[in-house]
Amino acid sequence: MKRRDFLMGASLLLPVGANAWAATGAAPTRQKLVVIMLRGAVDGMNVVAPVGDANYARLRPTIGLAAPGQEGGALDLDGYFGLHPALAPLLPLWQQKKLAFVHASGSPDATRSHFDAQDYMESATPGRKNTPDGWMNRLVGLLPGAATPSRALSIGPLMPRILSGPAAAVNLPNGAAGTRADVLDRPAMGSAFDQM
Repeated sequence: MKRRDFLMGASLLLPVGANAWAATGAAPTRQKLVVIMLRGAVDGMNVVAPVGDANYARLRPTIGLAAPGQEGGALDLDGYFGLHPALAPLLPLWQQKKLAFVHASGSPDATRSHFDAQDYMESATPGRKNTPDGWMNRLVGLLPGAATPSRALSIGPLMPRILSGPAAAVNLPNGAAGTRADVLDRPAMGSAFDQM
């Protein structure tokens, strides 16, 4: 699955059920929080680009997005930021105020390690490597209403660090991980379990 296909289809995932995600408040609601973490090679300065900043075009003469209105240009978000044109299906969600971007965010920790930075982002404890759970798992534990496994849902090859911890969460493998044979799918292993 391509990232842009996932992003375009992400809005289809919102109605997974009344208990999939509840917003903080006195009682469970039908509101959802969807967090999309793109690991790997995504250039945030070309997903939501500061096209209104004169330095953007000067510093990115060959890879920067063109200004809104130009051929292949960014889609205007607010007069300063523009959305990459390949993500045009997300623009209506932005216009309906159902989508927001958190731009230029990061950790105050000065680590130069990509792996440490990723861990701190998912645990929300910069500088502390021994945090046992992820920030979303802690959030799930504080939400009102029944704590069901489907309250926190991850889609990916593995349960991400952000959801690790004592609160119930479920991971739906996708891509090759969704159809890969597991150790329990081996006949010899199944037979060994049958004998136990």
